Amino acid sequence: MSSYAITAEVRAKGEKLSSLRQGRRVPAVIYGRQQEPISISLDASDILRLHRNAGKSNIIDVTVWKKKLEVLIHQVQFDPVLWSINHVDFYAIIRWEALHAEISLNFVGEAPAKKEWAIVDEILSAIKVKCRPRDLVDHFDVDLSILKEEGDAIRISDLWIDASKYEIEGHNDDDVVASAYLPRAVVASSDEDEEETTEETTEPAEEK
Repeated sequence: MSSYAITAEVRAKGEKLSSLRQGRRVPAVIYGRQQEPISISLDASDILRLHRNAGKSNIIDVTVWKKKLEVLIHQVQFDPVLWSINHVDFYAIIRWEALHAEISLNFVGEAPAKKEWAIVDEILSAIKVKCRPRDLVDHFDVDLSILKEEGDAIRISDLWIDASKYEIEGHNDDDVVASAYLPRAVVASSDEDEEETTEETTEPAEEK
Protein backbone atom coordinates (compact mmCIF):
# COMPACT_ATOMS: atom_id res chain seq x y z
CA MET A 1 0.00 0.00 0.00
CA SER A 2 1.25 3.48 -0.85
CA SER A 3 1.91 6.09 1.83
CA TYR A 4 0.00 9.37 1.78
CA ALA A 5 0.28 12.45 3.98
CA ILE A 6 -1.12 15.97 4.25
CA THR A 7 -0.74 18.88 6.67
CA ALA A 8 -3.79 20.59 8.12
CA GLU A 9 -4.53 23.72 10.12
CA VAL A 10 -7.07 23.92 12.92
CA ARG A 11 -10.04 26.10 12.01
CA ALA A 12 -10.78 29.02 14.28
CA LYS A 13 -14.24 29.17 15.86
CA GLY A 14 -16.60 31.36 13.87
CA GLU A 15 -14.34 31.38 10.82
CA LYS A 16 -16.47 31.75 7.71
CA LEU A 17 -16.22 28.85 5.26
CA SER A 18 -16.62 31.25 2.32
CA SER A 19 -13.52 33.16 3.46
CA LEU A 20 -11.58 29.90 3.76
CA ARG A 21 -12.48 28.86 0.24
CA GLN A 22 -11.62 32.27 -1.17
CA GLY A 23 -8.17 31.80 0.36
CA ARG A 24 -7.77 28.45 -1.49
CA ARG A 25 -8.42 26.46 1.71
CA VAL A 26 -10.86 23.56 2.03
CA PRO A 27 -12.76 23.01 5.29
CA ALA A 28 -12.69 19.48 6.69
CA VAL A 29 -13.37 17.49 9.83
CA ILE A 30 -11.65 14.52 11.46
CA TYR A 31 -13.72 12.20 13.65
CA GLY A 32 -13.79 8.57 14.76
CA ARG A 33 -14.94 6.11 17.38
CA GLN A 34 -12.12 7.19 19.68
CA GLN A 35 -11.50 10.62 18.17
CA GLU A 36 -13.27 13.83 19.17
CA PRO A 37 -14.19 15.84 16.05
CA ILE A 38 -11.52 18.31 14.95
CA SER A 39 -12.40 21.09 12.50
CA ILE A 40 -9.49 21.70 10.14
CA SER A 41 -8.65 23.29 6.80
CA LEU A 42 -6.45 22.02 3.96
CA ASP A 43 -4.68 23.51 0.98
CA ALA A 44 -7.08 23.15 -1.97
CA SER A 45 -4.45 21.84 -4.39
CA ASP A 46 -3.04 19.39 -1.85
CA ILE A 47 -6.38 17.80 -0.99
CA LEU A 48 -7.46 17.58 -4.63
CA ARG A 49 -4.26 15.73 -5.52
CA LEU A 50 -4.54 13.54 -2.42
CA HIS A 51 -8.11 12.56 -3.22
CA ARG A 52 -7.21 11.61 -6.79
CA ASN A 53 -4.31 9.43 -5.68
CA ALA A 54 -5.43 7.96 -2.35
CA GLY A 55 -9.15 7.50 -2.94
CA LYS A 56 -11.12 6.00 -0.07
CA SER A 57 -9.06 2.87 0.59
CA ASN A 58 -5.64 4.22 1.53
CA ILE A 59 -4.55 5.29 4.99
CA ILE A 60 -3.52 8.95 5.15
CA ASP A 61 -1.33 10.64 7.77
CA VAL A 62 -2.86 14.02 8.62
CA THR A 63 -0.52 16.24 10.60
CA VAL A 64 -2.44 18.64 12.86
CA TRP A 65 -1.23 20.28 16.06
CA LYS A 66 2.18 18.69 15.34
CA LYS A 67 0.46 15.32 15.79
CA LYS A 68 -0.12 12.66 13.12
CA LEU A 69 -3.52 11.02 12.84
CA GLU A 70 -4.19 8.00 10.65
CA VAL A 71 -7.38 8.53 8.68
CA LEU A 72 -9.39 7.45 5.65
CA ILE A 73 -11.29 9.79 3.36
CA HIS A 74 -14.90 9.05 4.28
CA GLN A 75 -16.84 11.61 2.24
CA VAL A 76 -16.03 14.41 -0.19
CA GLN A 77 -18.40 17.20 -1.21
CA PHE A 78 -17.83 18.87 -4.58
CA ASP A 79 -18.91 22.22 -5.99
CA PRO A 80 -21.58 21.31 -8.58
CA VAL A 81 -20.37 23.97 -11.03
CA LEU A 82 -16.59 24.20 -10.61
CA TRP A 83 -16.22 20.56 -9.48
CA SER A 84 -13.70 21.71 -6.88
CA ILE A 85 -13.70 20.14 -3.40
CA ASN A 86 -15.94 21.98 -0.92
CA HIS A 87 -15.59 19.82 2.18
CA VAL A 88 -13.95 16.58 3.35
CA ASP A 89 -14.85 14.15 6.14
CA PHE A 90 -11.93 12.08 7.47
CA TYR A 91 -12.45 9.00 9.62
CA ALA A 92 -9.74 8.34 12.21
CA ILE A 93 -8.91 4.64 12.20
CA ILE A 94 -7.83 2.26 14.96
CA ARG A 95 -5.07 0.00 13.66
CA TRP A 96 -6.26 -3.24 15.26
CA GLU A 97 -9.98 -2.69 14.63
CA ALA A 98 -11.86 -3.71 11.48
CA LEU A 99 -13.29 -0.86 9.46
CA HIS A 100 -15.64 -0.24 6.55
CA ALA A 101 -14.05 0.87 3.28
CA GLU A 102 -14.85 1.28 -0.39
CA ILE A 103 -12.31 -0.37 -2.69
CA SER A 104 -12.19 0.38 -6.42
CA LEU A 105 -12.43 -2.29 -9.11
CA ASN A 106 -9.68 -2.33 -11.74
CA PHE A 107 -10.77 -3.98 -14.99
CA VAL A 108 -7.90 -5.82 -16.71
CA GLY A 109 -7.51 -8.13 -19.68
CA GLU A 110 -9.46 -8.28 -22.93
CA ALA A 111 -12.92 -9.80 -23.31
CA PRO A 112 -13.02 -12.34 -26.21
CA ALA A 113 -16.73 -11.45 -26.57
CA LYS A 114 -15.67 -8.16 -28.19
CA LYS A 115 -14.52 -10.12 -31.24
CA GLU A 116 -18.14 -11.22 -31.64
CA TRP A 117 -19.29 -7.55 -31.67
CA ALA A 118 -20.36 -7.64 -28.03
CA ILE A 119 -20.14 -4.56 -25.82
CA VAL A 120 -18.58 -4.95 -22.38
CA ASP A 121 -20.49 -3.09 -19.66
CA GLU A 122 -18.50 -2.38 -16.49
CA ILE A 123 -21.41 -2.11 -14.08
CA LEU A 124 -19.68 -1.68 -10.71
CA SER A 125 -16.75 0.67 -10.16
CA ALA A 126 -16.14 -0.21 -6.49
CA ILE A 127 -17.37 -2.47 -3.71
CA LYS A 128 -17.74 -1.90 0.01
CA VAL A 129 -15.91 -4.23 2.37
CA LYS A 130 -15.17 -4.71 6.04
CA CYS A 131 -11.53 -5.46 6.80
CA ARG A 132 -8.58 -4.58 8.99
CA PRO A 133 -6.57 -1.46 8.10
CA ARG A 134 -3.50 -3.53 7.27
CA ASP A 135 -5.49 -5.37 4.56
CA LEU A 136 -6.59 -2.24 2.70
CA VAL A 137 -5.58 -2.19 -0.97
CA ASP A 138 -5.83 0.34 -3.81
CA HIS A 139 -8.13 -1.88 -5.85
CA PHE A 140 -9.33 -5.37 -6.70
CA ASP A 141 -8.56 -6.63 -10.23
CA VAL A 142 -11.41 -7.92 -12.40
CA ASP A 143 -10.33 -10.18 -15.29
CA LEU A 144 -12.47 -9.40 -18.34
CA SER A 145 -11.14 -12.44 -20.23
CA ILE A 146 -13.92 -14.40 -18.49
CA LEU A 147 -16.38 -12.76 -20.90
CA LYS A 148 -15.99 -15.14 -23.83
CA GLU A 149 -19.29 -14.59 -25.63
CA GLU A 150 -22.45 -12.49 -25.65
CA GLY A 151 -24.51 -13.09 -22.54
CA ASP A 152 -21.55 -13.90 -20.27
CA ALA A 153 -21.29 -12.03 -16.97
CA ILE A 154 -18.82 -11.60 -14.12
CA ARG A 155 -20.49 -11.75 -10.73
CA ILE A 156 -19.35 -10.92 -7.21
CA SER A 157 -18.75 -14.64 -6.63
CA ASP A 158 -16.28 -14.67 -9.56
CA LEU A 159 -13.96 -12.10 -7.98
CA TRP A 160 -10.73 -13.36 -6.45
CA ILE A 161 -11.26 -11.75 -3.04
CA ASP A 162 -9.88 -13.44 0.08
CA ALA A 163 -12.94 -14.09 2.26
CA SER A 164 -10.68 -14.52 5.30
CA LYS A 165 -9.64 -10.86 5.00
CA TYR A 166 -12.59 -9.11 3.37
CA GLU A 167 -16.29 -9.23 4.18
CA ILE A 168 -18.21 -7.85 1.19
CA GLU A 169 -21.04 -5.55 2.20
CA GLY A 170 -24.12 -4.45 0.30
CA HIS A 171 -23.82 -7.06 -2.47
CA ASN A 172 -24.97 -10.62 -3.08
CA ASP A 173 -22.83 -13.29 -4.76
CA ASP A 174 -25.06 -13.12 -7.86
CA ASP A 175 -24.74 -9.34 -8.34
CA VAL A 176 -23.25 -8.56 -11.77
CA VAL A 177 -19.93 -6.70 -11.91
CA ALA A 178 -19.53 -6.68 -15.71
CA SER A 179 -21.33 -8.25 -18.64
CA ALA A 180 -21.13 -8.68 -22.42
CA TYR A 181 -24.13 -7.93 -24.63
CA LEU A 182 -24.86 -7.28 -28.30
CA PRO A 183 -25.79 -3.76 -29.45
CA ARG A 184 -29.43 -3.31 -30.46
CA ALA A 185 -28.48 -2.83 -34.11
CA VAL A 186 -26.76 -6.22 -34.22
CA VAL A 187 -29.67 -7.94 -32.44
CA ALA A 188 -32.19 -6.31 -34.79
CA SER A 189 -30.18 -7.34 -37.85
CA SER A 190 -29.97 -10.91 -36.56
CA ASP A 191 -33.74 -11.00 -35.96
CA GLU A 192 -34.40 -9.73 -39.49
CA ASP A 193 -32.16 -12.44 -40.97
CA GLU A 194 -34.06 -15.09 -39.01
CA GLU A 195 -37.41 -13.73 -40.22
CA GLU A 196 -36.26 -13.79 -43.85
CA THR A 197 -34.99 -17.34 -43.47
CA THR A 198 -38.31 -18.41 -41.95
CA GLU A 199 -40.28 -16.79 -44.76
CA GLU A 200 -38.20 -18.55 -47.40
CA THR A 201 -38.59 -21.98 -45.81
CA THR A 202 -42.33 -21.61 -45.24
CA GLU A 203 -43.22 -20.27 -48.71
CA PRO A 204 -45.86 -22.60 -50.26
CA ALA A 205 -44.78 -24.82 -53.13
CA GLU A 206 -45.89 -23.78 -56.61
CA GLU A 207 -49.00 -25.68 -57.78
CA LYS A 208 -48.62 -27.82 -60.93
